Amino acid sequence: MDAITARHLNLQALVATLKPQLGTQKAIAIHLDMAPSYLNQLLSGKKMGDDVARKIERAAGLSHGWLDQPRSDDDASAGAPAGSQDLRIDPEIIASAIRLVRLTFANLGIDDFSNEEDGTPLAYAYEYLYQRGEATVTPDNLIDFSKALAQRLREKDGEAEEGTPGRRDARSIGSGDRATRRKA
Repeated sequence: MDAITARHLNLQALVATLKPQLGTQKAIAIHLDMAPSYLNQLLSGKKMGDDVARKIERAAGLSHGWLDQPRSDDDASAGAPAGSQDLRIDPEIIASAIRLVRLTFANLGIDDFSNEEDGTPLAYAYEYLYQRGEATVTPDNLIDFSKALAQRLREKDGEAEEGTPGRRDARSIGSGDRATRRKA
């Protein structure tokens, strides 16, 4: 089965899955961030390009490439990928995620971090950008991500709130002193 056919069948299955929850095709289209008439055209056989497929996947909370994967009726109605082999990484988003992590660490005053030793922040940045449907770093997402990452770093160090001392995890991000990370 080619990707165009898989996209069409998976979109039909996705709409069928969302119908009990959202009710009308119009509500589903709004949920998927598109005009109802455009959703109708896609369901009627209009070819769906890569950008539209990725936009639908993001809006529906599906993994990247989910619409492209041929699957049985049971898999399609489940609305989730079968396993890790379904993961597809968007090169544009991964480049932005690297940039976002680098700028965030500079913003937080963390200069001793290596993505080669701990890929968690990079994975978190990718997930953050992907879920927001963004492929570039903006001042808004840099600020939001910096706050979210600072909170994750505090949680990972065992601190309930900023400035509250907690257990230091030997695997925690960065090997510098704690005062540097507390700037967050």
